[in-house]
Amino acid sequence: AAQDCLPWHLFRSPMDALPEAGAAYPRDVFPLPEGMPAGWKAVEKMYGPTSKSAGRVYCRYYALDGTHKHICSPKQVITLDCAAKGTDWEPVWAEYQRIVKERDARQMEIRVADREARGQLAGEQREAAIKKFHDRFGGLVGPVVFCFAGWTTRWTYQPNCSQVRVEYIDPHGQIFLLLKDLECLFQTQLDNGKGDHLEKLIRDAQALADSEVFSQGSRKARETGGVYEAVGAEAVADGGEGRVLTQEDRAALAAKRQGNRGGREKGRHSKRARLVLGAEGLEQTGWASLGSTDDEKQAIVYFRRFLRERGFKSDVELLLLNGVAAEQKYARRLRGVYYRMGELVAGQPCYQKLLHSQKRGGKVGCDSIYLTWNGGQMKWEVTTDLRETRPVVACSAVLGEVGPVSKAAGPWKVQDGNGDFFEDVGLAIVEAGTE
Repeated sequence: AAQDCLPWHLFRSPMDALPEAGAAYPRDVFPLPEGMPAGWKAVEKMYGPTSKSAGRVYCRYYALDGTHKHICSPKQVITLDCAAKGTDWEPVWAEYQRIVKERDARQMEIRVADREARGQLAGEQREAAIKKFHDRFGGLVGPVVFCFAGWTTRWTYQPNCSQVRVEYIDPHGQIFLLLKDLECLFQTQLDNGKGDHLEKLIRDAQALADSEVFSQGSRKARETGGVYEAVGAEAVADGGEGRVLTQEDRAALAAKRQGNRGGREKGRHSKRARLVLGAEGLEQTGWASLGSTDDEKQAIVYFRRFLRERGFKSDVELLLLNGVAAEQKYARRLRGVYYRMGELVAGQPCYQKLLHSQKRGGKVGCDSIYLTWNGGQMKWEVTTDLRETRPVVACSAVLGEVGPVSKAAGPWKVQDGNGDFFEDVGLAIVEAGTE
């Protein structure tokens, strides 16, 4: 049971966990969950104020003997640990995945039970609950919910579509946009013996409901071009006035919440363009997915023959980028065969990733992923653009002098999609031999 209480990102390596209330970061997490090797610890860290993920938490792994630091994922930990012991990592990794799968299944059962307890049903269960509620109370309508004691109704004018959105807010601040969601929740509470108060709440509101009074909310939102909200029962019984926010009021509140975020982002991207890149890209199937060593060999042979048929020299330089941790967001986009382009970039060879698509008739094409030299920072980079100021997906260590990318010093660092870079000890670039 204790294992289920450990931070979820010890089992996986996504980097967007929320901080634990009252915790101080960085902090050690030890021992590691079941399935992870002994002799390691995890350190939870918080993104800095200049990161797009500022205030969120990520996890890195460290060998207790100091031999390995800043390791990104459990798979890399297991691979390194088995290499040091001279054992096969694949059975250990398979057992670890089994443990994670079982844990995920237990957590899914808990989440499903929790959703059902909160009335968040799906499919036939949801429809049955709504029908049962209708049989007893009839369907809920806006004027009735508007009159729920202690509830707030908010009308928001949306200038882009000239429509008014209506939200119903319970005394605890939970917002409902769909009345069917509310009907499902109420019936679930009744079925679970927690809805004794609902009979009076609904019947009193039905007695007070007035369509004309309810429609005034929409009119006021349109007139002001902003937001109108009111506590319905008070508005009907006591003539209470609601609160009005104009578009200018809303803009001022939004600017206040955003604070200096815009200034931080401007400084953050002043020397490097923002990366806009999907994690999947064009699906690669069969040998093109490079799922095995044999697939890699077949891909190299196929692409070389294809390029030769298109007029390239028979010894056209091909590189294989592999070994990227599967947990990395851009692992699929990085992994692949790259060919040397005809022109130099920054005085050095430049390479572009090749693609093969069965869904498009077995055609060969190029991805917008490049391996290129950055002379200003003295490192090789994987980028999505060849301009001087460009987004970077991955980069080598800083080099003392320029040399072949296949000889570039590591470890390479890979971006997580939020502008932060982390070491990936498995990433390697190798020259593909000729046929």
